[in-house]
Amino acid sequence: MKLEVEKELVRWKEAYDNVQKCAVNALSVALPGLGASKTPTYCCPVTLTIDRPNEVGEGRICVDDDIRATVELDTVPNPVIAEAVDALFGIAWFDGANGPLENEGPGTYNYDDEMTGGEYEVKLGEDGAGRVYISCIPIGFAVEFLDALSSAQENQRMRAAPV
Repeated sequence: MKLEVEKELVRWKEAYDNVQKCAVNALSVALPGLGASKTPTYCCPVTLTIDRPNEVGEGRICVDDDIRATVELDTVPNPVIAEAVDALFGIAWFDGANGPLENEGPGTYNYDDEMTGGEYEVKLGEDGAGRVYISCIPIGFAVEFLDALSSAQENQRMRAAPV
């Protein structure tokens, strides 16, 4: 390989590594309790898990080679999911929702983002806790969603606190 090509390839790799590190930092700040985890051999290069379960559910976020995120969270309180989705996307944005998600019953609600190719699925569970699954979205969108979940959790906690 030509020396100048090799130097530029090294520069590109350093920039790529820095972008991935910044992505991990942004995701971790957006959802407190999220931290690095061992990455399974079949998975993305970076896996983050919630190391304080039940704050905003349990689960993981994977960051792939294209620095896109997949979010998988279980046992997220239904009101937290509903508030986050409605605040971030607007009312009745997801398929199957005819009004505010907090007024919808248990079920699965979807949104496919044609612009980014991301797929969003939220499930409001029968037992008051649901699931969030978001596939292959840009890091910025994942950070916004995780921040909306974290903010909704804080809002729900403040509403439940004795006055």
